[in-house]
Amino acid sequence: MCASKRKKANIMPVVKLYASLRKFAGTKELSMAGGTVRAVVSELARQKPAIGEIVLEKDRLAPHVIVTLNGHNITDLDAPVVEQDVVAIFPPIAGG
Repeated sequence: MCASKRKKANIMPVVKLYASLRKFAGTKELSMAGGTVRAVVSELARQKPAIGEIVLEKDRLAPHVIVTLNGHNITDLDAPVVEQDVVAIFPPIAGG
């Protein structure tokens, strides 16, 4: 494997989880491998299937799930991430 691919595979941005996602993960934040937001979310879903069921529908974000990258809402899951980035995931919240 070439050095650039190895380096990209080792990128571990911080993932912050909110609301019910914290309960399913057993923590409020963790590092997750991936070179894009999509890769990070997919790896999270693979490691924590209960979170995957909430966050993803057929490899797309479920309705009303909000993902931010360094505090900015994103819709492009193919946005690249680096080691220092923070990906935050907010599940749908009902209430009134």
